[in-house]
Amino acid sequence: MFGSAVVWRLSKYLIAAEVVCFGGAYYVWHKMNINQEYRRHMHETHPYVLELFYRTAEMGQIKDARPNDYRQWGILTDTDTGSETGSS
Repeated sequence: MFGSAVVWRLSKYLIAAEVVCFGGAYYVWHKMNINQEYRRHMHETHPYVLELFYRTAEMGQIKDARPNDYRQWGILTDTDTGSETGSS
């Protein structure tokens, strides 16, 4: 049905599309990794992408990105609310 030239051409397009997608994903990852304001933008527009970034980063060596961002942005977490209430 398909000639070998057609299959070869389609496979080249598929590989090119994969390279472009990988490059785009790396660009977004790198920008989130170095720019806290971009992470804030992602928090407001695409929170699921930022959650994926945090989970992946926490598996690696970046353990404090989420708490630092939340502290900088003034977002309270469960552990923050517990420590602020205290017993008086």
